[in-house]
Amino acid sequence: MKLRTIIACLFLYSVHSASAIISVGGPTTEWVEIIYPGVQSDYLTDQQTGIYEFDIVGSADGSHPGIYTQFDNGGDDLSRTDGELAFRFRVGGNKNPAYFEGLAWVGMDVNGDGVLDLFAGVENPKAATWTISIHDAGTGANISPSTTSISTTPEFSYNSIAGTFDWAPVTSTNDPSATNFDLDGGGETDYFISFKLPFADLVSAINTLVPGTDFDDTKAIAYVAATSTQGNSLNADLNGVEAGRDSTTTWEILGALSPELTADGTPIPEPATYAVLLGLSALILTGRRRLCRD
Repeated sequence: MKLRTIIACLFLYSVHSASAIISVGGPTTEWVEIIYPGVQSDYLTDQQTGIYEFDIVGSADGSHPGIYTQFDNGGDDLSRTDGELAFRFRVGGNKNPAYFEGLAWVGMDVNGDGVLDLFAGVENPKAATWTISIHDAGTGANISPSTTSISTTPEFSYNSIAGTFDWAPVTSTNDPSATNFDLDGGGETDYFISFKLPFADLVSAINTLVPGTDFDDTKAIAYVAATSTQGNSLNADLNGVEAGRDSTTTWEILGALSPELTADGTPIPEPATYAVLLGLSALILTGRRRLCRD
């Protein structure tokens, strides 16, 4: 490998590994879209409550996602279990009073079986303060909307303080690429719900609730993102799913389950993809050896 290529690779690694405390109110350029299988990130005006601040919104061309994530490794590249993990939802507006009045949940499948194992979220039970928490999934099958529930007792819970939660209108400052600030055309400016939590607590919860996972920031998570009006279910809007779908259909078939990602939002190739990549690598190496011999 040429020296300049090695230097470039080392530079990219150092940039990727650099740590900065997550700014939950920061611009979308600092966040990573959580990609869903459907045509668009989320469908418009499909919330069950009829209240626009519960409606996750994403543009039809995919340029404005309904859900983002961000990870900071805590500045220690040798540790795979520290740092912060954050999520950002885009919703259709702000209903009076002037704060988010519900719950935003991120369900997680951490062992690839299509079952939601736990939830992280932010809730505001009709008060001007918010709670960020990590919960076990309920006792049901947790494979579809109708079989999923959330334990009411958190594994970890935090009263939100400045810097851990943000509820703000979408602007050219926090979404520099935005050309439309009202995706659903309802006459209300869209809002971002953003929150973060300690990654070590999530790791602890996963390894307790799903024994044998040995979870860290290199392992796979598939996400279901939703809003809700109550703490034990997902009853308002599901990201990536249009209204009217059968609630008994599994998360994966609905298109509500994201691809498997690492903590920083990097897609994890499926085994078949790995085989293709390994095959291509072998061909490239063989070609290089032949060129060297020639």
